[in-house]
Amino acid sequence: MSSTPTREYLNATTLKSEIASFSSPAENPELSAVPKVGDHFPESEQLAVLNNTNGKPAVVAFLRHCGCPFAEKTFRTFRDLSDTHPDTLFIAISHSSPEDTEEWIISIGGTGDVVIITDPSRTLYAKWGLGFSSYWANVGPMTMWKALKLGSEEMIYNRPTKSGYRWQTAGAFAVDEVGVVRWGYVSRNAPDIPDFGDGLRAIGRGKTEKEREREREREERRARRGGEEGKKSEEGRKSEEGDSVFTV
Repeated sequence: MSSTPTREYLNATTLKSEIASFSSPAENPELSAVPKVGDHFPESEQLAVLNNTNGKPAVVAFLRHCGCPFAEKTFRTFRDLSDTHPDTLFIAISHSSPEDTEEWIISIGGTGDVVIITDPSRTLYAKWGLGFSSYWANVGPMTMWKALKLGSEEMIYNRPTKSGYRWQTAGAFAVDEVGVVRWGYVSRNAPDIPDFGDGLRAIGRGKTEKEREREREREERRARRGGEEGKKSEEGRKSEEGDSVFTV
């Protein structure tokens, strides 16, 4: 499947789903408060993977609908970070259908090392405090301008929206090894993409694995130099003591 944006908007089925993405469902899941730093993450069978991370901290990204250019930018950034942080679990949650999510993920280059969870009912979103946002936050003039800018600068454009809602708020959270929320961010509008670097720093993963490896190597070299200098200093001291004994 091509990884370039497609223009299928004249397709009757796609046009119908595009229009549906602007609607609101008859019922919404009960909205909980956004988890605060220091809270244990909201547990759920849908997100059981967080109960068994093999000692790894995790970053969880709640995406906008599949087809949104800002969701694509978010996921591409997220996937790149997963490649450079193998000691961290990256989980992306989509509220589009499993089939549409899979198709969209393939079209933008695949999952990488990211765990994908689909939540069409949006119960996970609601459990983490992410409900619907306003018209202006999603299709206002600033959002339209930033979408055009993203296309011109990074060649990321709208793709067909086959399921999901444009009003769904996105967000991200960082959870440590014992399940405590250490960072959270709720997007203020469609173009507002979380800074995942802040989340990684909050769980002690601000540097890439290669950077940490280089830092460990520098520390080891410093330790070796310190040991060698200490040994030389001790040998010099003993030599001076020997000379003193000899001259007395």
